[in-house]
Amino acid sequence: MNVDPPPDPRELVLDAASAEFAERGFAGARVDEIAARAGVNKAMLYYRVGDKQTLYTAVLMRNFDRVSAALARATTVEGTARQRLEAVIDAMSRMVQRYPDHPRIVLREIASGAVHLPTEVLARMLEVVEVVRGLLVEGVAAGEFRDLDPVLAHLTIVGAVVFLNATAPIRGRAAELVPERSLPEPTADIAAFLSTLLLDGLAARSGQGGA
Repeated sequence: MNVDPPPDPRELVLDAASAEFAERGFAGARVDEIAARAGVNKAMLYYRVGDKQTLYTAVLMRNFDRVSAALARATTVEGTARQRLEAVIDAMSRMVQRYPDHPRIVLREIASGAVHLPTEVLARMLEVVEVVRGLLVEGVAAGEFRDLDPVLAHLTIVGAVVFLNATAPIRGRAAELVPERSLPEPTADIAAFLSTLLLDGLAARSGQGGA
């Protein structure tokens, strides 16, 4: 008989910290509450991870590690640069849906002017940018995409993925409030919509191919 291993105490702490930071932001989060959510005492929390800033860094690094791994898998699919960028957009959307704390924390950080964003987390974010940049450069060279700024293109894609997925609860409430209006379901395929909207915008126009 197979017995599931007990949960990793550090992961339980990070899960609790992620939920607290998503709900209250860095400034409003309380270590006491994180410890209570994780079912550990503060001494154990500090031993497993560290103080609030260390917790915040660990949560964000874990989140961006997950994103990086998902995008790395997406870029291995067979096909053109556009097809692989579609896979990347789909992977981003799935990660946002699977780990909803992550976009909420990121949106809070952006709204605050990134005052609490650790340097090592910013460096990891730039690694994610490089994935999209590489596909865009490849697509321009192949004549698939127009020669647009890759960082702005990445931020547009990520911003749309994060924001549109984050509006799912609002869309659900709006549909209940005004049932006669046609609104996208909370389960709407955001990735497919954005792939069509954004990648058609990136597509090379006649006579504007790459090198």
